[in-house]
Amino acid sequence: MAGKQQGKRPLLAMTLGVAACGGGFFSIPGLSEPPPEKNLQREIVVRARATDATLTEKVSTALQSDPYILTDHVTVTTENGVVRVGGVVRDLSDLFAILRTARRIAGSRRVVNEIDFQPVDDDGN
Repeated sequence: MAGKQQGKRPLLAMTLGVAACGGGFFSIPGLSEPPPEKNLQREIVVRARATDATLTEKVSTALQSDPYILTDHVTVTTENGVVRVGGVVRDLSDLFAILRTARRIAGSRRVVNEIDFQPVDDDGN
């Protein structure tokens, strides 16, 4: 039984990356040495953030180019990366489409809804 256990120890030692010799252990050459110091240059990549005016222009252009949205009474402003969409709409689908488009263009930036929804009465007023 003792012979079987001794046969397993070199396999275990090689699996762990060390070799047993006599009664002591020694490490494999190259593993115990610290890595050589290198002159590492670190590069920091910063994504360019669109200016407020550029973001306002992109959202306004996207809203005006959509033929299914009535944007005659809608304004878009941007301050510190926060897009504010304001105005008056009479159709709920226009409201949702405006917000969806503004959020798509703004990406991860915040979009604030300042649009007043005024439904059309049965009289057409």
